[in-house]
Order: sequence, then C-alpha cells, then structure tokens
Amino acid sequence: MLNIDLKKAGFVFLTFFLLVVGCKKSAPPQALSAEQAPPALQKVFNKAKPEIKNLADQAASSLQSQDFPKALAELEALLKVKELSDEQRAVATRVMLTANEQLQAAQARGDQKAAEVLKFRQMNK
Repeated sequence: MLNIDLKKAGFVFLTFFLLVVGCKKSAPPQALSAEQAPPALQKVFNKAKPEIKNLADQAASSLQSQDFPKALAELEALLKVKELSDEQRAVATRVMLTANEQLQAAQARGDQKAAEVLKFRQMNK
C-alpha cells in the first residue's frame, strides 16, 4: 500500500516538474544601448563571411551616424540571411530593437522623418 502511494507521489512530482520545466518561456530579447549596439554587432560578425560581415558593418556604421531608418533596413536584410548563427541572429535582433527605440524617441521629439518611417513600417508589417 505504501509502495503504491510512493509511486503515485513520484508520478505527481515528475508530472509537475515536467510541466514547470516544459512551460518555462524564455524572456523576449532586450534592446542594447545605442552605444553598445554598433560594437556588439561588429564583434559577433567579425568572422562571418565577407558579404554578411559587410551587411553588419553597414548597419553598425548607420547606427553610429544615427541614420536609424537606414540601419533598420540593413538589419532587416541581415536578419534574412539564413546561415546566421543563433548568437548572430540574437545580437542583430537586439540591435534592431535598439534602432527602433531610437526612431521612436526621435518621433517623440518631433522628427517627421522618423514618424514617417515608423508609420510606413507599421502599415507594411
């Protein structure tokens, strides 16, 4: 009788454990600071194929010159590359969030170009 109760308790514990572990969701990616984004992008793509590294370098340059609409377009192109590693994709995604946040901040300051870019992006999702 005690043996059956221990088996039931073990089964319940195992089921609960698997549910907790299996249902754990990963946190969404967080944007990098505007200062961290370009070097992070360059670092993770440093040893990538030349054409992929070039895309990353262009995006980093656009970020440094605060041309966020151009940076977003370059990051979108970069993220379409199929052979990115998980780390490269994660960093590019975080940098894209950074560029988007910077565009939103520019829009809040009254930047018409930023407002137009964000409106266009929203309409073409």
